Amino acid sequence: DSFVFNVLLRIRPQNAREKLDMCRKCVTCYADQFQVVLGKDKAFTYDFVFDENICQQQIYDTCVESLIESCFDGYNATVLAYGQTGSGKTYSMGTAFDVNVDPEIEGIIPRAVNNLFNGINIRKQKAAEENLPSPEFNVTAQFLELYNEEIIDLLSTTRNIEPKVKKNLKIHESQDGDIYVAGATSRTVTSPDDTAKCLQDGTLLRTTASTNMNAQSSRSHAIFTISIRQTRFVKTIEQSDELESISAKFHFVDLAGSERLKRTGATGDRAKEGISINCGLLSLGNVISALGDQSKKATHVPYRDSKLTRFLQDSLGGNSRTLMIACASPSDCDFMETLNTLKYANRARNIKNKVVVNQDQASKQIAALRAELQQLRIEVMEYRQGKRVAESDGEPIYSDLHHENVMLQAEVDRLRSRIKAMQQVIDSQKARNISLEVNKATEMVVADPSNSLDISKVIEKYVAEIENLKYVIVT
Repeated sequence: DSFVFNVLLRIRPQNAREKLDMCRKCVTCYADQFQVVLGKDKAFTYDFVFDENICQQQIYDTCVESLIESCFDGYNATVLAYGQTGSGKTYSMGTAFDVNVDPEIEGIIPRAVNNLFNGINIRKQKAAEENLPSPEFNVTAQFLELYNEEIIDLLSTTRNIEPKVKKNLKIHESQDGDIYVAGATSRTVTSPDDTAKCLQDGTLLRTTASTNMNAQSSRSHAIFTISIRQTRFVKTIEQSDELESISAKFHFVDLAGSERLKRTGATGDRAKEGISINCGLLSLGNVISALGDQSKKATHVPYRDSKLTRFLQDSLGGNSRTLMIACASPSDCDFMETLNTLKYANRARNIKNKVVVNQDQASKQIAALRAELQQLRIEVMEYRQGKRVAESDGEPIYSDLHHENVMLQAEVDRLRSRIKAMQQVIDSQKARNISLEVNKATEMVVADPSNSLDISKVIEKYVAEIENLKYVIVT
């Protein structure tokens, strides 16, 4: 699948500070070649490359819309935003809630939410048009923050006066290999407005602070998750309706920006936050390197080195269709940070995820039994037709009669192909003869117009021949 793990590079426009400092652009994008060149000679290729002139809607339509559609088929998906601080990750994702935001610059999350509920309404309407039972959807939202290696539930309603009261949340893995956070709040949402309210409530409690590189820098990793459980009726081979239950998760991950303390000027708590952020991103980089190194396929993947990588285990090399958005600055003052981002994203292109449909165990078992039943029916039919016979030891084999029929069928197909080829030759010769006759009659008229009587006889001959052919066809 070409859309199992893809990397998108987005170059943001220069900001006011960079323009004031007369910073030069050091990045050149070649979107049609999916390539970007840093400086004069450092070229990198990605699955998608967008420069500063790209609009939010185009990014969504090109890269994210198909991921939402795949969720209706039971596939997990993840959109992961990575880059230095101030590179446009939060803007791209849409996790910075603003009630007055222009719809044209809405991020990925609001667009995805609208697309999701539109898809639900379309499927319900289609079922009604086909006189089928309406599918049932249960959609829940979860908003978590990873701050200094602590998991914080941004939607918890059991907080005290201190907004970030710790609930001692832990990451677990189910028997099916599904990664989840035990005890995290999941709100049921029934509309885009409900989901936007969850995003707003969590965003207002996110940890942000000002640094020399970003006036409102995210000091934590934010993970907004939408879970969809769908119960629908499907047509079986016997043309009967059967209940099927599938589910999917969509992670929207807004990573905190990588940063150098020398440039951010962070001290005290801000410095500790920066160190924690870089440690988490380092662990993420180690996981990406381990997954992307084709020469070390048996290498241990260090998912447990940090809670970030442990939570994203499904998204990186697991059961998820993942899009990594690498955000970068075009200015020469950020040359080293941009270079590190490009290298980081380039390694991620080698990751291979393995996606499967998340089907309810009962539905999965029924589907497996249905497939086995169909196979057994085919085998019974082949025994009845004499295609299969049982040997003395009970092992089934194809009979000599079946092999002979296969050979005869092959011979029939060969003869049909030969007849077809011969018919094409005959048709070609007929067309050539007709052309010659027409040319001959034309030359007679042109050479001697007094031969009109002879021409009429030729025409009379052809008409008589046509009538004879009609009679032969009818009889």
